[in-house]
Parts: sequence; structure tokens; C-alpha cells
Amino acid sequence: MSNAIITTSVEQTLAWGRLLGALALPGACIALDGILGVGKTQLVRGMAVGSQVQDCALVCSPTYCLLNIYQADASRPGAKTLYHLDAYRVRDADQFAAVGFEELLEQQGLVVLEWASRVPNLLPEDHLAIVGTVEAEFSRRWCIRAGGPVSHRLLETAAADWSRISAV
Repeated sequence: MSNAIITTSVEQTLAWGRLLGALALPGACIALDGILGVGKTQLVRGMAVGSQVQDCALVCSPTYCLLNIYQADASRPGAKTLYHLDAYRVRDADQFAAVGFEELLEQQGLVVLEWASRVPNLLPEDHLAIVGTVEAEFSRRWCIRAGGPVSHRLLETAAADWSRISAV
């Protein structure tokens, strides 16, 4: 299954991310791609809000450290930890072994990988792949592909909810 979502502002990109973060089941994997400045990290900021992590204001790109972990707010039912990775500076997939990428996929959080196309063999079969492109100054097209039954349900639900939300 595939779909495309258009966001026309930073606020809408954050809202789309918030929806994905809220709907993603624990253990889900989301792979992000797109040029520098397309809004991948903004999308992850929204996912952090939707996942109900402790301090969403701290979300930033893990380009230099490879991994940022944002802990779930234990006081909120349904909150999940967000594991935010970035493969922009990765030379090969072995670098991700050092941060325990495969182990992260076994956790009950949300794993989000920016620049995922640089390490495609590491991704689980069932993941949501999102590629952002610039349409205009603040407008972005997010092309989304589901790679398995869990990500298919996530995409189906998120796209339907987004249609209702963005129509208002």
C-alpha cells in the first residue's frame, strides 16, 4: 500500500508527525528520506509529541551521534520511547551495529531512521517508508509506502485520519 500526504506549513508537518507518533504501535519502524531541509526532523518532532515522550522540545537531528533516545512519559498511558537515528554520515551498515540498531527494533518503542536509504538492508520488512519532497517554500509531499501488515494498518489509519483533519 502507498499513499501521499501534502503538508503546507511547518505546523502541518508537525501535526502529520504527531498523528503518526500517536498511531504507531510499540515496536514500529519508520524510515525517512528526502533532501536536506525537507522537514524530516520536524516530522520526528511531531512523532515525539504523538508518542508522548518526556521532553519534546529536546528533539534534534542525531546526525553526529547517530542515535537520540527520547524516553516515554511514564505518567501518560500509551506513551512510548522514541529511538531517533540518522544515517546521513554513516559509511556502512556496521556503524549501526555499534548503537544496537537490531536491538532497538526489538524494544517496545518507536524506531525512526532518517536517511534510511543509506542502510536499506538493515530495515525490517515491515516498516513504513516516507520520502519527503519540496513542493513550494513550506509545502511538502510525503510519499508513504507500507512494507508489511503492521505498517499497512498504520498507513491506512493515519491517511484516513489525516484526510478528516486536513479537510477542516
